[in-house]
Amino acid sequence: MAGGCTRMFTRAPPLRDLYRDVGAREQPPLVVIPGAFGSRLLDERTGRAVWPGRSARLLLSNYRSLEVGIDEDTLEPVTAGIKPYQVFEQGLGRDFYGQALHTLESAGGFVRRNPGDPVEPGQRNYYVYLYDWRLDNAAAVRGLHDLIEQIRVDHGAPGLRVDIMAHSNGGLLARYYARYGTTDHLDTGVAEPTCAGASSIRRLLLVGTPNLGSIQPVLSHVRGEEMGLRKEPAEVVATTTGAPQMMPHPAVPWLVDNRGEPVRFDLFDIETWHGLRWSVFDPRVRERTITMKGGGAQGRRYLEVLERFLAKHLIRGKHFMQLLTTQTPPEDVRPFVFGGDCEPTVARLVLEEMRGKYYARETRESVVNRVSGIDYDSLIHDPGDSVVTRSSLIGRCQPGQYSGCGDFAPLEAVHSFFLCERHQQLTGNPSFQNNLLHTLFKEETAEG
Repeated sequence: MAGGCTRMFTRAPPLRDLYRDVGAREQPPLVVIPGAFGSRLLDERTGRAVWPGRSARLLLSNYRSLEVGIDEDTLEPVTAGIKPYQVFEQGLGRDFYGQALHTLESAGGFVRRNPGDPVEPGQRNYYVYLYDWRLDNAAAVRGLHDLIEQIRVDHGAPGLRVDIMAHSNGGLLARYYARYGTTDHLDTGVAEPTCAGASSIRRLLLVGTPNLGSIQPVLSHVRGEEMGLRKEPAEVVATTTGAPQMMPHPAVPWLVDNRGEPVRFDLFDIETWHGLRWSVFDPRVRERTITMKGGGAQGRRYLEVLERFLAKHLIRGKHFMQLLTTQTPPEDVRPFVFGGDCEPTVARLVLEEMRGKYYARETRESVVNRVSGIDYDSLIHDPGDSVVTRSSLIGRCQPGQYSGCGDFAPLEAVHSFFLCERHQQLTGNPSFQNNLLHTLFKEETAEG
């Protein structure tokens, strides 16, 4: 794996001039896959945007409309007519994917297409894969496969290979598809990679992808997910089946005590959550959930179902991460990796018990019983992009006092590019956009 630091521009690079000479070059279709929260969600019954919604609702809603219903017989999500309908380009006062898509069009010469649209010979096309990020990646890969097959039909090329640019969780589902196709192995966690999807992909660009997971989904389950000025409550987060598939890999230490010693709790065992009284086992969350679901026996029944539901999808999350870190077959797609490594990023939580309650501390200041001589900033944080650590990005444990990992096969990448940028702003970074176009347009080599 080769690593490199990108040149940091003080102004936007002249991308149109830099890539003017590739204007006539044929280019395979490009599929852009956003991360979690990257697809807008629509309630088909009312026509109202559920996520992110109008600005007033964005700031004032408690986001219970994002909750995925649960079938009490099958413990499966019931989406109740909510579907992805648009990529989240700008919102919450910042750019998400708008600048990157504009660069693809203005400097890269790409034309936005929807599946089924007619295409012109020699035209350079890109597609955005919209998926319901509340649901797990094994479901999302089926939609990705369908999109690629439709692109082949549209281009009249059954063996066509596409390029993929995937941000954050989008990279995880793309990697699973490359390795296992559309087959769901998450209940057993036992499978040899078939590389069933790899033959459909020419180049895979991962942007801020948590290849060894991230602490953020853990915190979201414990405290809720912050959105605007409000939160998606922990009991709603517990219904999102995809979140456990972004939690820290089972081989990565994620919890320490206030002396910096690892605490051996299995993150993917429901008994850990029960014992720590986190998520749906938090007394406040339980009371709130019972009340919201009708109270009494009816509310308690729902809570019991939700506990079993969370237990099931924690196990699926564990298997998902393990399936991505088996030995890389020669037929697998070796990705190009882009991400940030200049921001202190939470890599471990400090566990404190106070008056019978366990707290997950994510900052030095929040640790109440600090021990003299312990550097809590270094204990808690690793270099990263504020969400994904550098180690997770490159799929390899980095040397350091608190970075020891268990055994797993590291990610085999073609190149790694590091920026000084935060997670949600990675695709809008001018240096990233320069390297994005360079990677897409580079000539074929033995490395890809």
